[in-house]
Amino acid sequence: MGNALAGGIYVVAATKDGTTEYWAVATVRDEAVAAVLRELPSGWSAIVTDRRLSTQRIAALKMRPNSVRKL
Repeated sequence: MGNALAGGIYVVAATKDGTTEYWAVATVRDEAVAAVLRELPSGWSAIVTDRRLSTQRIAALKMRPNSVRKL
């Protein structure tokens, strides 16, 4: 199971001072925002978006469960 790839990927928008970054998050939806904020310095806010990644993009990211990656 340690080699399993994540299937459910959420896109989170993180914003600070008018700048927005998008992050791919392979967690349960309820934990996606907190996972991104742990990667950023204080002062950022984040929300889960309605954006979806294509199957090809998800495969290319090769994300493991509970991982976070800036898009």
